Amino acid sequence: MAERRANYTGKEHNELIRRTMRKEEDRPTPEVTPMMLLQEITRITRCMTEKDVPTQSMQNSSRQILRALGHKGGMCQLDLAKMTHLKPPTISVALQKMESEGLVTRVIDEKDGRATRVYLTEAGNSINEKVVDRIREIDAAAMQGVTEEESAALASALIKIRDNLRAFAESEK
Repeated sequence: MAERRANYTGKEHNELIRRTMRKEEDRPTPEVTPMMLLQEITRITRCMTEKDVPTQSMQNSSRQILRALGHKGGMCQLDLAKMTHLKPPTISVALQKMESEGLVTRVIDEKDGRATRVYLTEAGNSINEKVVDRIREIDAAAMQGVTEEESAALASALIKIRDNLRAFAESEK
């Protein structure tokens, strides 16, 4: 590489620098794909959700577990892994931390002593309710000016995309 640079004349070197330092408006606009937009929307939504909700110190896995348990409490770790698409070791570590913070409690299943069920505590429920309220607020803002038909079409397309990605992820295992 040093030899290659040494072969550039001053004029060639200046041209190389000029080409790499073009102004933003001179650069071709990259194609924006639906998946790129979804990633950007997800990042913006997550940042907005965390802004006023006391989950900032919480890892993404813990937030996913909170939402899952808020939707359906009393789940075993394997069910949590399936619902959140997190790996069982990740679930285990996150639950240990959440339990030490008083957000969840684990209870041995009365019917099957080998199974342990996970429940949100009052503190966990409180945080989850704040997150859900904030998400509803963000959702309402995001969907302003979108008709019911457009919303239904978007939801249908997103369900297809999600299902396609789940199938693709399964095929890679």
